[in-house]
Amino acid sequence: MRFQSEKIRSLREDRGWSRKELAVRIVATGHFSGFTHQRIAHLEKSDNASHRVICALCEVFECRPGEFFCDDEV
Repeated sequence: MRFQSEKIRSLREDRGWSRKELAVRIVATGHFSGFTHQRIAHLEKSDNASHRVICALCEVFECRPGEFFCDDEV
């Protein structure tokens, strides 16, 4: 399974949120005390994310972790 970083940007843009707004929402989950828009930019281009980041993203976007992964064995 491959992490789909582009899904973060897609979900963020679908909601009309800036990177800064998404970072604020992630901090509000309580998973992180400091999360910046620069970290969001990095995540949107990354090939992986920590379990903690995925949990926070799922909470913010109200989705399941599988939303951020795809099966390359098609």
